[in-house]
Amino acid sequence: MTDLNPQYPLELEVKNFGPIAEAKIDLRPLTVFVGPSNTGKSYLAILIYALHRFFSGGARADYFPDSFFHPLALDEELSKKHWNRLIKSLKHTFVESPDEDSILVPEPVADLIFSFFSKSDIRNGNLADGIFRCFGTGEPKALIRKGSQGGAQVVLRKCVSEDLEPIAHKLMIYARETVLTKKIPKKMPIRIDVKNTGNEFRSQLEWVRAWAKELLSTDRPNHETLEPRIVHLIKDLAVNTLTCFASPLHQPAFYLPSSRTGIMHAQRVTVSALIERAARAGLPQPYPTPMLSGVLADFLEQLINLDTHPQDLNHERSDLGRKIEKAILGGTVNIQKSESGYPHFTYRQKEWKDELPLLNASSMVSELAPVVLYLRHVVQPGNVLIIEEPESHLHPAMQVEFTRQLAALVRAGVRVIITTHSEWVLEELANIVRLSGLSKTERKGIAGGDVALRPEEVGAWLFQPKNRPRGSVVKEIPLDDDSGLFPSGFDEVAVALHNNWAEISSRDRGGANG
Repeated sequence: MTDLNPQYPLELEVKNFGPIAEAKIDLRPLTVFVGPSNTGKSYLAILIYALHRFFSGGARADYFPDSFFHPLALDEELSKKHWNRLIKSLKHTFVESPDEDSILVPEPVADLIFSFFSKSDIRNGNLADGIFRCFGTGEPKALIRKGSQGGAQVVLRKCVSEDLEPIAHKLMIYARETVLTKKIPKKMPIRIDVKNTGNEFRSQLEWVRAWAKELLSTDRPNHETLEPRIVHLIKDLAVNTLTCFASPLHQPAFYLPSSRTGIMHAQRVTVSALIERAARAGLPQPYPTPMLSGVLADFLEQLINLDTHPQDLNHERSDLGRKIEKAILGGTVNIQKSESGYPHFTYRQKEWKDELPLLNASSMVSELAPVVLYLRHVVQPGNVLIIEEPESHLHPAMQVEFTRQLAALVRAGVRVIITTHSEWVLEELANIVRLSGLSKTERKGIAGGDVALRPEEVGAWLFQPKNRPRGSVVKEIPLDDDSGLFPSGFDEVAVALHNNWAEISSRDRGGANG
């Protein structure tokens, strides 16, 4: 029996996108992009962010308009005989043999759901426009790899069985248009993993089971009373089928760009300037209005809306922020709201009485402040936190410690994606994975031994520049059994430096002897 379950990996395949010639990845709880500059690490990270924004929001409305679930629309799909079959199968599923962990969607309902999938006309413009927004461009050709003959290609693929073709969505980006196509197997039983669905859906199932028991008392159910309930159930099953397909893209994502420190320092000036420009809309402008990419705009908006006293403060999440403050910052990051409503960020070192404006704090404090604030006020378990170059402005020892904190974040249920150039980050990440092979007793006394990640929880992908075709090729780099490291090419730089030192030393001695 085929399962449509979040545990199956969702593959993302990209071709001729920005500087990337070819990439094929799947998202892990901790996903790492590494490689030389200008190879597309940020491009792929921003694309993933755009996909999260789409599938955690507008995609559901695009797929399943409310008109699909009107009883009259269902009547067109189902005869009276089919309605009775539907009721019988639902009774068997939810009453006679309920499974608390998962639900095998009855075949008549599965057929109906895939009929809706096939009929739905998902608007490719919504997905494409969301991608363009995040990159800050309105021109599709800006995202097509230079020198490529065709358009850029973005494919989402979920394999559900060796015997069936995968569910797939392909977005083609051409210079003047975008085209979105989808492929869905016609006969594919659906199993919903109840544990990984939202509380609202679990409550719906409990409600369905409750009224379904009432059906057992009669052989002639009242269709007028029953059909609206079945309509609601089918809608929830359809939405959760889409959720399972898109997992983990159905979860909200938050992006911390490499320019986060500067944005935090300049956010009041930036917002004031944008508001002033907006107030002059329609008037002649002496110079073009500046534009922000969607990634930067979202980050700026989230900063402005940070609440100094969040009502739903998650204590576990807050503890993770405090651990970073204690282990790395040596103090606390705080928010104060001004009379105008703009947030004012400060830092207070341990044992200090006074607050220091974040602008005057060290670059390390400024760099990690957004991470602490997001953990305290924004990010929830199950969400995705994307961080560009988390090693920026950190001493190597602090890079190692921050890598451990990211692993702890993953253990707490937050998914993490990072781009990095740091050898220290990768080496410590390799240690964290190797720790999973030791028992808790064996880990005692090892630095960072309290947190470990299994190999399947970590994915590292190397962006390698190529000349033919000109662009980068992205390949997974597995943990090397012999060295115990992720082979990233950093050692080649070290060898080249050593060889250069040796050559300089030999010539220097030759000159001295002469």
